[in-house]
Amino acid sequence: MSTVMFRWFAERSARREAAEKIYDAIVAQSRAPVFYMRCGVPDTLLGRFDMLVIHMFIVLQNLRKLGGKEGELLGRDVIEAFIREMDSMVRDLGVSDPQVPKEVQKIANVFFAQLTVYIDAMERRDPQAMAEAIRKSFQQGEGNVRVAEAELTSYVLESIKQIGIMPLNMLLQGKILFPDVKAISRHAV
Repeated sequence: MSTVMFRWFAERSARREAAEKIYDAIVAQSRAPVFYMRCGVPDTLLGRFDMLVIHMFIVLQNLRKLGGKEGELLGRDVIEAFIREMDSMVRDLGVSDPQVPKEVQKIANVFFAQLTVYIDAMERRDPQAMAEAIRKSFQQGEGNVRVAEAELTSYVLESIKQIGIMPLNMLLQGKILFPDVKAISRHAV
């Protein structure tokens, strides 16, 4: 019994470590200046959050494709890393301890709602639906913001494709090969 338990802890620990590396890569890519300078993403808390959600979606789509329990568990651990960071961010913004869980829950609800919208658009295999989902996401947070949704959609679709053919060991090490945004045409969708 203790050997099985020890193996479970070791596997959980390794998966959590991989999830942290993957999440760090997601955060780094979502903060790339090109999204804010070229694609019109507002360099605000909400704009950065929207880019983080897009990159979480990209990676989680690929983890879903891994199939089986491991892909599901790793995806869950990446989401847990996101939630931990949101908890830390809310505390850093000065929210009182009793209010932190409520604020994190609000953020998680927005995250999962937007993730669902992106998943639905992806399952329709309709780039226009994805572009519309991206446009609406940015407008919800920032009002009349005009992002380059066609360019961002092309980037999302190319990212899913490119990450899907990466060697698994690179993904687990957080060495995610996102495509170069500058190389993606504005008119690809």
